[in-house]
Amino acid sequence: MITLDDSVRLVSMQFSFSNINVVPTSVKKLELEMLEERNERKTYKGNGELIIKPIENVSLVEFLDNLEVAGYELVDAFYQPRIDLKDLRGNRIYHMVRFLFARRKYVELSDEFKEVRSTIHAELRKICEQAMWRVRAFLNPFFMDDEEVLGQHALSINLEARKPLFHPDGQLVMVWQKDERGNRVGETPFPLKPDYYLRIEDNMA
Repeated sequence: MITLDDSVRLVSMQFSFSNINVVPTSVKKLELEMLEERNERKTYKGNGELIIKPIENVSLVEFLDNLEVAGYELVDAFYQPRIDLKDLRGNRIYHMVRFLFARRKYVELSDEFKEVRSTIHAELRKICEQAMWRVRAFLNPFFMDDEEVLGQHALSINLEARKPLFHPDGQLVMVWQKDERGNRVGETPFPLKPDYYLRIEDNMA
């Protein structure tokens, strides 16, 4: 649980996809991340405090509306292919997509982004409604022009291990209930459902 008060100036939702076909087509694409760039990212001075440890099977279905009510607006979005260094052969690529939300009083939009923002927001909503995720969250210092702004923070929400709730044809994913031995229970499977929901309640996430 964290407080989304005036000190949280920026919220990012960073998704990791293994399937490029589910990457939103409207977000701008960056070049493949190089090793030097990755090392710089991993040692970035802004790395902060882990405030939500990894939690599996989390729904985001309510989170975008919660963000809007809390006073945040979508201000940028981009996609970057990255090499998965856990793959010893170095051939596996994953796809990082980041959506940035700023507290409303700090919002500044380029004319280019204004033209695509509604489309990007609709694609993000689809991502949130059609799958559940493993969630981690970090509270980081906020930097402007490489200088830390004291008293200001950036909330980074990392979303991985996508579990679709729907098949490509739109049908619900169905699963069997199982006992402690892994044996099926009951006569029919049930729709896959999340165990948790990411929400903001009373300025708490």
